Amino acid sequence: MSVADTSLLTAVRGKSRSVTICNKSLKAIPPLLCKVTSAEQLVLKNNHLKELPYELENLKDLRFVNLGNNIFEDLPLVLGCLPNITTLHIFNNHLTELTGAVVERLTRCRTLNANNNRVEIIPPEIRGMRSLQVLCLERNLVATIPREILSCLEITELHLGNNRIKELPRELGYLRNLKKLFIYKNEIAEIPDEIGHCQSLQILDVSCNLITMFPEGIYHCALKELHCDENPLLEHLPVLSQNVHDIFYLKELCARMILQSFKDRNSILRKSATVRPDILNVLKDAKKCVVCEQSYLFSWLECVHFVNAKSELKLKNRAGNIPIRACLCSYDCFYTEGHNYFAVSYPN
Repeated sequence: MSVADTSLLTAVRGKSRSVTICNKSLKAIPPLLCKVTSAEQLVLKNNHLKELPYELENLKDLRFVNLGNNIFEDLPLVLGCLPNITTLHIFNNHLTELTGAVVERLTRCRTLNANNNRVEIIPPEIRGMRSLQVLCLERNLVATIPREILSCLEITELHLGNNRIKELPRELGYLRNLKKLFIYKNEIAEIPDEIGHCQSLQILDVSCNLITMFPEGIYHCALKELHCDENPLLEHLPVLSQNVHDIFYLKELCARMILQSFKDRNSILRKSATVRPDILNVLKDAKKCVVCEQSYLFSWLECVHFVNAKSELKLKNRAGNIPIRACLCSYDCFYTEGHNYFAVSYPN
């Protein structure tokens, strides 16, 4: 009988709550392991495991499972038969996907750590992980964040650094409990303004991306740390410019007229527009000019203003100025005196 079998036999007889078999170069699970039905914690890291036997479903009380540093290519199907798992570590393996049939059954899992694999897609079935609080997928090949992840409203930490992500979904703002967002070393050029709805957000790491400025919504976050090194952030360097006058399309002029009418309860135009769902659907994306506070829809002037990281954003880890995006409704507002908004100029 091997040392591992002797240890497992003791665990069976003693109704052990924890089983650890690490650094044993295991290629298969010892059959005795499937009889330790009292186990709540299972640690099998640093072996050569590629699969788990279906008989492991006997361990219904498992809550903590660590399969790190093995050679799994898929999430073992038996994990979906263990309903009480709250923590699953499967980092440093050969995963190419997070098997949807397994993920959707991990309904009580609060922490999923699949760092350092080859995962390309976060499956839509992740919406079933409604208890998920910490998702770690750093150093993978993920290109998009699916909207289904926004069903996981309990998420407090998203670790998606060192992937291939090019865009953050606007719906990210639904994650109201999000406290830490790590998306460094991706290909992200813009952070959506809706991130301002993540009012619990304390740490944001967007280092090594393609970001030129931050959205105005960042003011509404409870940020303590902002990591943004190695981005082409705009600098406060004056350049010569020419006066330009506004020429609006008829659709924009009509939209602004209707939006203005909403301020007058007795307006005939307002009453007519409010009974037209098609018009209201178009106008729902309207925004306000930061200078005159009038609403606009399709046409705006992208500007930037520079805020002090410590005194205005209250950041603890940065000094100096941070470029924040701002939109003006017209050049007339831009030429108005008394504001600190600057037109954006990109080098050729």
